[in-house]
Amino acid sequence: MKRIVTVCIVALTAIGAASAQGFGGGQGMARQPAQAQVQIQQVESTIEGKLALVQGHPSIVVKDKTYFVQIPQFLYGFVDGLKEGANVKLVGFEAAIPYAPNSFFFNVSTLTIGSKSYDLAQYGGMGGGRGAMGGRGGRGGNFNGCGYW
Repeated sequence: MKRIVTVCIVALTAIGAASAQGFGGGQGMARQPAQAQVQIQQVESTIEGKLALVQGHPSIVVKDKTYFVQIPQFLYGFVDGLKEGANVKLVGFEAAIPYAPNSFFFNVSTLTIGSKSYDLAQYGGMGGGRGAMGGRGGRGGNFNGCGYW
């Protein structure tokens, strides 16, 4: 009985000592350089075309590229002419979709239909603006990745 208790105490002490070591970078150890953070410089671009549904998502097909358009879904029904087949001009930022060649997300900051333009930066973080609650992200803050249409 004493042998089992002694073995358990030694095992728990060894496990505790091993888990308390951390993952390196302590003062007594040589520190490894921090991984370089990749900063992607996004450049504002402009695309023009007809709105179409591709795989159930609003998009614009330009030559061999498909741009999945990201604007707040609550604008539908409130912006005259914003529907499938409408000729639009979009200003915003594009991001490549991993594992989908020639497909991009297009985060819209300015939408132009006919002669009327809409600044979408004022709607909850689109195009780099501040969110509805004054901050970035969170509820009402950022529509990126939150079911954009």
